[in-house]
Amino acid sequence: MFKMLIETSFEKTFVGCYINKRLCQLISVPKSRRRYLLLLGMSLLLDLLAGQLVHTVFRQWFMCENELMQGLPANSFPHLLMSSTESIVLNLKLIINWLMQNPGGLKLNSVLSSALGKFFLYHIHLWVTYVYMVVPALVGTFHHISAFFPHFPLALQLAILGDLVSILCVHVFCFYAYARRITLSQLSGCRALARLFAGKKYNPLRKRVDSADVRVEHLFLGTIVFTILLFLLPTSTTFFVVFYILRMLAVVVLEIIRKTIALVQWIPYQPSD
Repeated sequence: MFKMLIETSFEKTFVGCYINKRLCQLISVPKSRRRYLLLLGMSLLLDLLAGQLVHTVFRQWFMCENELMQGLPANSFPHLLMSSTESIVLNLKLIINWLMQNPGGLKLNSVLSSALGKFFLYHIHLWVTYVYMVVPALVGTFHHISAFFPHFPLALQLAILGDLVSILCVHVFCFYAYARRITLSQLSGCRALARLFAGKKYNPLRKRVDSADVRVEHLFLGTIVFTILLFLLPTSTTFFVVFYILRMLAVVVLEIIRKTIALVQWIPYQPSD
C-alpha cells in the first residue's frame, strides 16, 4: 500500500511524468519502425542540445546577477531555492497584511480579518520552518545533481523546475483550500437558514428539500445566525478571491511548463500509425 502510494505520487510529479513518457516512447516501439526511431533519436538529441544551451545561458545570467547584486556563487542551487522561498513568503505576508487593513477601501470585519490573517501568517511560519529544516539536509544531494545538471535534457530541466514551483506554491494552494472551505461553509449556512425562513429544510437521507415545522424560537435564532454569517461573508469572500487569483497564477505557470515539456517530447510519428 505504501509502495503504491509512493509510485502514484511520483507519477503525478513533472519528473515522474517526463520519465514515464520517455520510457513509453523507448519501450513501446517496434524496432522495425525506422522512421519513428529516427524521429525519436532526433527528439532526444535536440532535447539534450537545448538543455545544455539553456543551462549555459541561465548560468551566465545568474552569475552576472550575483556579481552585480550580491556577489554570491553562481552554482548555489540551495541558495536559489531559499531566496525564492523568502521572496514568495515576503510577498505573501505583504498581501495578508494588506487584507487585514481594509483592502481597496472595503470595510471588512476587523475581528475576522485579523483572525484569518494571523492563521495564514502562522501557516506561512510553519511552512518556512519546514523548508529551513529540509533544504540543509538536501544540500549534499543538490551538489551531486548540480554536476550532472548541465547534461540533462531541456524537458527534464523544465520538469525539475515545475516540481520546484509546485513545492514553492504549495502554501498558496493550501490557503486557497482554507479560504474556499470557509466561504462555502458560510454560503451553505446562509442557504440553509434561507430555507428555514421559507419553512423548508434539506433532507440529507432522501437528498431533497422537505417542509419543516418552524417555530418562533427557531426563526429568532436563525435570524441572528443568518445576520452574523451574512455580515462576515464579504470578509471571507475577499480572502477567497485574492487566494483564488494567486492560485490561478500558479496554475498558469505550471500549465505553461507542462505544455512546454509536452511540446519538447512530442513526436509527429506515433507507433500506432
